[in-house]
Amino acid sequence: FEPFPYQFSGLAFLFPRAAAVLADEMGLGKTMQAISTVRMLLRSQQARRILLICPKPLVTNWLREFKTWAPEIPVAPIKGSQSTRQWLWSADQSPVKIANYELLTRDQEYLLSQQYDLVILDEAQRVKNADNATSKVGRQFQRRRSWALTGTPVENSIDDLVGIFEFVSPGLVTKGMSIRQIREGVSDHILRRTKDIVMTDMPPKLIRDESLDMTPEQAESYKSAE
Repeated sequence: FEPFPYQFSGLAFLFPRAAAVLADEMGLGKTMQAISTVRMLLRSQQARRILLICPKPLVTNWLREFKTWAPEIPVAPIKGSQSTRQWLWSADQSPVKIANYELLTRDQEYLLSQQYDLVILDEAQRVKNADNATSKVGRQFQRRRSWALTGTPVENSIDDLVGIFEFVSPGLVTKGMSIRQIREGVSDHILRRTKDIVMTDMPPKLIRDESLDMTPEQAESYKSAE
């Protein structure tokens, strides 16, 4: 598939950066932009070992998207028993490994013994609290590049963004800074587009009405509720 113009801009933003936050609004293709850039890094031999951390329910989605956008790249999901995971961490030679956030604390012994060219955090708001165990392990990764993907870089307060940048570029911004200081500090490392900004790049919205029959179970539940 041909990326949209704003997605090409996303690739150009990520490719040269050691510290980056891709904060596009949900639905604009952060996954595709990250995978396509990873593919370029691997094929240009600028990276050999990449670790992606995401919520457990999204592992399957990432595997499917890799098959679409980078089908030639071997990807190893970290799963199974402790001994199986230990082998995957230490012996599997796939250039891309995918693990869920829960494994950060469970497998930190194996995780922190590895050297990575790039570590990516998907749904990076999971590390917005710099004091939680997940954030602390994430900051200890031995890595050359740190990328974060999130559609909500600021969920509750500007401190959320500070927490994310503690992983992306430790010390770049800190709590207590003014919003202006934080904005200036992160400006070269964060890219955010919303749907209204890139609407002209996207195809027209298609609206189609469909009539769907309920299953017998749904019909019974509906009748009971009514």
